[in-house]
Amino acid sequence: MKSKLSYPKLTVIVAVVISVAGFFEGCMKERTETATKGRSHIVCDESVYPLFSAEKDTFEDLYPDAKLSLDTARSREAIVQFFNVDSTKVIATSRRFNDEELAVAKRTNLEYREYKAAINAIAVIAHPSNKATQIRMSQLDSVLRGITQNWKAVGGESHPIAVCLPDQNSGAFETVAIDVLHGEKYASPAAVTRTSAEMLTWVSKHPNGLGFVSANWLTDNPDSVKVLELDNPTAPDSLGIKGQFFSPHPAYVYQKFYPLTVDVYMYTKADIYSPGAGFIAFVISAPGQKIVQKHGLVPATMPVRLVQLNQKGS
Repeated sequence: MKSKLSYPKLTVIVAVVISVAGFFEGCMKERTETATKGRSHIVCDESVYPLFSAEKDTFEDLYPDAKLSLDTARSREAIVQFFNVDSTKVIATSRRFNDEELAVAKRTNLEYREYKAAINAIAVIAHPSNKATQIRMSQLDSVLRGITQNWKAVGGESHPIAVCLPDQNSGAFETVAIDVLHGEKYASPAAVTRTSAEMLTWVSKHPNGLGFVSANWLTDNPDSVKVLELDNPTAPDSLGIKGQFFSPHPAYVYQKFYPLTVDVYMYTKADIYSPGAGFIAFVISAPGQKIVQKHGLVPATMPVRLVQLNQKGS
């Protein structure tokens, strides 16, 4: 049974923010919060939770008077909260606002600021015992539409492919829907998972499984699943990579060799006083971007130094 593809509609550094907040604080004595003092509530896309949890811990260690509560949601849910819940002033998402959301923000006169924090990748994963190591984007499209149904067709042994999809409110789902299926119909999956942790667990327990997860989650789970390499059929000839396969290694993501990538954004409502604003400033500062790099993502606001990789990207 097939169903129609559908998915939901709808450099600043810490010192700069702190000094600006301090200026206004001097003019408005009643304000007790600053960029490094007080409490802020942040809603984080669960697909990048490991990164932002580490950023939060470091920020609070540096500024003990700042207390952040970090709740998780899927990408679309975080954006809906940002638009509709007054107390949600800062969110981290694995995608930018789409056209419908931008229209809503304009119609409701929502004042916000956007910051690009990192570049992430969506990894295609299989069970560790699977003999397949690579899959072409055209083959992946065929698998998701139910045309190719056996691992033997993509280099594995003769077993049916059991596809596990991310929940359609997630950024990973939207990336796959746009970059792989291009609006085509998809076959009913064997399973749908609500979180990245559930996806990793499901694929690790199903020898014939194929799934998708943010590369951010692979840092702490390197051996629970196998990551399949992808080709990039849309890469310009000038890159000289036609026919080659690439892992979601940060170097390949940065060079745009790996085809399934997503930009990670942070949004804040117009409020320069809160620790939430200070937290954003920290994430996009050099120390925060080093944490981004440590978690296997590509920094968005600092120079990237490429190192020589072997053919398998290790």
